[in-house]
Amino acid sequence: MLRPLHYALLAVFCTVSYFLARTSQENRPTPQLLPIEVLNNYKLADWRTGFESKLTVESSLPYKEYTGPIEKSGNDQRQYRLIRLPNNLTALCVQDLDAKEAAASLSVNVGSNANPAEFPGLAHFLEHMLFLGTEKYPKEGEYQAYLSRNSGSYNAYTYFYETDYFFSVFNDALEGALDRLSQFFISPLFNADCVDRELKAVDSEHKGNLQSDLHRFYHLMSSVSNPKHPYSWFSTGNTETLKGTAEELGLDLREELIKFYHNYYSADIMHLVVVGNHSLDVLSEWVTSKFSDIESKGNTRPVVDFHPIGKAELGKVIHYKTVREKYELKLQFALPELKSVNSAKPFAYINALLGHKEPGSIYSVLRENGWATDISGYSSSTFYDGFSTYDISVTATPEGLENYEAVVSVIFGYIKMLVESGPQEWYFKELSLVSKARFAFKDKEDAMSYALGLSGEGRNQYVPPQHILSQNYLSRGYDADIISKCLSYLNPSNYRLFIGAQEHKAVECKLEEKYYGVLYNVAELPSHMTSNVKCSPSIAKMLHLPGRNIYLPDSLSVTKPATIADPPALEPVLLRKNDKIEVWFKQDDQFFTPHGRIGLAISSEYVDNSPLNHLLSTLLCKIISAELQEQLFSASMASSYFNMNPRGGRINVGVSGLSNGLPNLLKTALRKIKTFKVDTQQFSIYLAEVERMIQNRRQNGPTSQLFRQLDNLNMVPAFDQDMLEGALKDITLDGLQKHIVLLFSKAYVKMLVSGNYNQSVALDTSNQLRTSEQLGYRVWAGSDSYKEGRDMLLFALEGESNPIYVTQRINEFIRQYRQKLQDLTADEFESSIQSLISLKQEKLKSINEEFGELWTHIKSGKYSFDKENKDVEHLKQLRKDDLLAFWDKYVNKDTAQGYTRLDMQMSSAKIWQPTAKEFEMYPGTILALYGSLRTEGYTGLSIADVQSFVSSADASSTIESLLAELSALYVTKQTPSVSNETAEALDTTVVNVEAPGIVFESLSKIASALQMAISSADEAPKYATLSKTNFANIDMKQSPEGIWLINDYKRFQHTQALHGISVPSRKLVPLITDSDQADNN
Repeated sequence: MLRPLHYALLAVFCTVSYFLARTSQENRPTPQLLPIEVLNNYKLADWRTGFESKLTVESSLPYKEYTGPIEKSGNDQRQYRLIRLPNNLTALCVQDLDAKEAAASLSVNVGSNANPAEFPGLAHFLEHMLFLGTEKYPKEGEYQAYLSRNSGSYNAYTYFYETDYFFSVFNDALEGALDRLSQFFISPLFNADCVDRELKAVDSEHKGNLQSDLHRFYHLMSSVSNPKHPYSWFSTGNTETLKGTAEELGLDLREELIKFYHNYYSADIMHLVVVGNHSLDVLSEWVTSKFSDIESKGNTRPVVDFHPIGKAELGKVIHYKTVREKYELKLQFALPELKSVNSAKPFAYINALLGHKEPGSIYSVLRENGWATDISGYSSSTFYDGFSTYDISVTATPEGLENYEAVVSVIFGYIKMLVESGPQEWYFKELSLVSKARFAFKDKEDAMSYALGLSGEGRNQYVPPQHILSQNYLSRGYDADIISKCLSYLNPSNYRLFIGAQEHKAVECKLEEKYYGVLYNVAELPSHMTSNVKCSPSIAKMLHLPGRNIYLPDSLSVTKPATIADPPALEPVLLRKNDKIEVWFKQDDQFFTPHGRIGLAISSEYVDNSPLNHLLSTLLCKIISAELQEQLFSASMASSYFNMNPRGGRINVGVSGLSNGLPNLLKTALRKIKTFKVDTQQFSIYLAEVERMIQNRRQNGPTSQLFRQLDNLNMVPAFDQDMLEGALKDITLDGLQKHIVLLFSKAYVKMLVSGNYNQSVALDTSNQLRTSEQLGYRVWAGSDSYKEGRDMLLFALEGESNPIYVTQRINEFIRQYRQKLQDLTADEFESSIQSLISLKQEKLKSINEEFGELWTHIKSGKYSFDKENKDVEHLKQLRKDDLLAFWDKYVNKDTAQGYTRLDMQMSSAKIWQPTAKEFEMYPGTILALYGSLRTEGYTGLSIADVQSFVSSADASSTIESLLAELSALYVTKQTPSVSNETAEALDTTVVNVEAPGIVFESLSKIASALQMAISSADEAPKYATLSKTNFANIDMKQSPEGIWLINDYKRFQHTQALHGISVPSRKLVPLITDSDQADNN
């Protein structure tokens, strides 16, 4: 068991650790079907007026500062300065005195929309290559290493319309991080030696998405658009579209990449956001001095004057096959560019109505007929240049898919009703009222998320400087004409229909998309679905506008404590505790917003004490959530939300949002839960959904499946895939109804009321649980959860390599990492300690964040509300020797007497894996080398050949000579007709190899695997002698190194010690006893 000091040590370890289509004018397609409209009332924003010339304080560098007001949330204590550099790059400097972590994000207003037609994925490849050194910082990986040394992180994204580069870092290291980031856009090296490696990274990224239904569908949707529009082209890229194309055309890929960079990466289309606790003068100085040298090339954004979805693409129905079992309908409408009217928020109005869930809505009718479980509308109006789209997505049932024409007719019937009713100003005002409240009391984001979100906002040229913070929240007035105009595009002659499922009746999907292999079929929509679409008269009568929202808050006042503590209280107050319930309360004493959260954790032995009960609890929560979604949708529109889910032996129920209506919302939900009667149709629909959810887990990615297996090994109770699938057949409607009674017959309730409430409201809310109309419960004596207690250092990797090889590379990393810890200077160690302390001392950002931390401590049963403070005290006492001692005691397999490690591996059926007998016979490094040879196509050697070669190899030889010997052996094992070409490739795979015993860089996994095998043979691992338990009696096999292979994890699981009930870190004394409550009553 790790003690507090060990937690701190582990934390320190983790911290230390284009030219557009290139088509000639005569090949240009005809103009788009829908003309681009810029209405007279909505003009380009003025980004010149209001900017005054300034000089930086320290270096007197010129820039222009926006001196007008910037509209911000009343809850926002940060300070802002919007500046424009001489090269026309715009930057927003954000001073946040409470931030312990700084961040920056630079958005370039160009993405895959600029890919040359012959090089799909070039923009994405550029994103990868940009990080590989600059003239000022030529060492590859310098940017990443600097951020890592300073508790930072980084990433980058390539979208169709922009590319974002962003990082977070310790505040004191912000200047250095900004300097390194800026150089990518001033003097990148595009290291030629790294081209092949980064190509593999891009290729691997694409391959990792091949089984993702989301990626598959969105590319299919693009690919069946106008083939001359970049929207239709493959955006991720792979080895074939980049390297293969370059070789075919006789071009140098790196040179093409550099051309793309010089053509499109201009300061004029870059938007930077920097967040830190430094003054605005200092931030302005750093931004101006470091980013002004980025070259200005004018507005280089690619412009396309036709729509990707024109006459040839509209009026189609596209059936496609999914990887997972699911049923999807999507109507996609072609719209002109509508960025200019976004300030009127027409699609906020349309989305709310089309996605409405209460009686009279599309959802209500579809659900009543058993055709769908969800519907939503989505507009791309703020994203694309030159065009936009509108999507209506339906999560259908199998019956809904069979009746897709009826589903579509309901949607168009509702839209027709909206058009005929005309825009409703009262409804728009309701939405605006809620949006204003959301903005006025907006929660604070972490620095990196905030910088990333704001940096992309500069792409809309219709947003004036003063609205850069509020544009996504606030409308600039009601405009019925704009709403009507946008609704007019949602008509039967202006859409195409996508229908997705694993299998389709009466439709053969014979076409295959090139890059993801999606099977699909394209056909014309029948005429009755493209003009004058009608739904049945009985259904038409059911469709109507929603009523006025009864959940709109009648007050946004804030209840402040009589005395405001400084610093704010760390702990909630325990109001009541007995053998049935404990009630905790934490009044907001630092955020002062009209928000609240109420959580219930209902512990019951029947939640998941068997696979069947686990599934019944899941099914119950799904059905009740769906019922309440329809009943309480207006509450969600008023920023009050309900959730219910089973987890950790509990049914978790929660409400959150604007505090005014949450107690009544919870009361309504609990009454529904207690009196719930299962409807036959809804039972069938959601049982099928649960069945699909369980069966689709087999389609999850390797990492997701491994983490589920890890949970199964470490958690009790836990049920594997086969057990859950076997229990599905035992679910009945009568069994579910009985489960509801059992579930709440023996229960213990924990409750936390947090936010804009006083103590009396918390008590009144908890008293609702005691009344006959709410949950009845009796005490259940048992463990709160078996799921807390194990602590581990976790490595997780996913890729194309053989997992045995990856495991050996992890071994090498761990082996070498101790030296890195040993080599830490006193300053580096202290810097890591201080950055971690700063992060732990960072102020909470919202009521939600505070609730989450408190609720975790309460549900765990440990009540360690002061854990962060205790961690800080331990961190202050830490020395480097403590860290090394920790490493040697728990992580270093050669010295840790209690060394325990679990390796979990999952691979494609195409990747070789050893048999149980081979696992027993050969060391892991031999298996890794053999697997790497097979992965690279060298299948002529046996494992015995590899073992013999390694055993007889001279460890003092260079890796080059050993590879030559291995290639010679390979040739002798082949048939006489084999050419020497393959062997020559094996002989020339190694580059940049360092001395034996040091982790080296190589383009070849074979070279790495050979190096590890030779080193291991020379110095056998010591940990074989540490294995004191014999697992052979449960059919486990042991490798020569002493590693046990788990063949049956269920049998292994039963050998593990169970965790007991969590021990509270304090004595729990309620503020009010039951006798006090009785006296008050």
